[in-house]
Amino acid sequence: MKNLYERSLDDSNTDMDGSSSNFNETFFSYTVGRAKKSQGWIILALVVTLGIIFIILGILTGILFGHYSTMNDELTVLKYNVSDPVNENNVLELWKAVSNIMGDLSRLKDKVDITDGGCKTCPPGWKMIRSNCYYLSSTSQTWERSKELCAERNGILMVIKNEFEMTSLWPTIKQGRYWIGLRRDPKDIGMWLWTDGSPLTYSVWNEGEPNNDRDNEHCAEIMGGVQAWNDRPCMDRVNFICKGVWSC
Repeated sequence: MKNLYERSLDDSNTDMDGSSSNFNETFFSYTVGRAKKSQGWIILALVVTLGIIFIILGILTGILFGHYSTMNDELTVLKYNVSDPVNENNVLELWKAVSNIMGDLSRLKDKVDITDGGCKTCPPGWKMIRSNCYYLSSTSQTWERSKELCAERNGILMVIKNEFEMTSLWPTIKQGRYWIGLRRDPKDIGMWLWTDGSPLTYSVWNEGEPNNDRDNEHCAEIMGGVQAWNDRPCMDRVNFICKGVWSC
């Protein structure tokens, strides 16, 4: 039989084992609960984060579409403005204004004695008329070749922008016929362009001209006999006039 001391030890061990078991069960339940609760918060945080990302993406997409729409509208307006005939008319009016200014400057230069101050005469073979130098060829060429020969002489196939200049040339041209630097626009045969790229704003066409006979008269000549211009085939061979400037 166990004595009183041994029975006391047995009771003590039994109480300790029971307490330990209860403690372990409580701690396990607490830990599992905390883990489940933490997992719930993590899932909630992920859901909120994804929601925010989707909202940001939606905003950025809206901004991009807005910019695209604005750019598309601007391109449409730009395309319309480029092809707008009103703007083309404005460009033509601008060329007319420039031509008028150039005519005024030419008339002003004509009032000044350019031989003063050591100004040189025109190159050999050129004639000085008013404030410009002109070369009247003695051989006939096609319009295109005439343009090239003028460029080789550091001039251009003659460009005439005002009546004052044309009138000053008639006594020199006399009865001759000469190519001038005027040709139909290849993109629009109803429009004439000078060799410097400017549109026609001043003209002295002969009566009934330009008539583009047989749809083949795309270049312009001066007819000294009638003191007027005429259109004729560019491949015809005609004398030509180059225009240059004097230098000091």
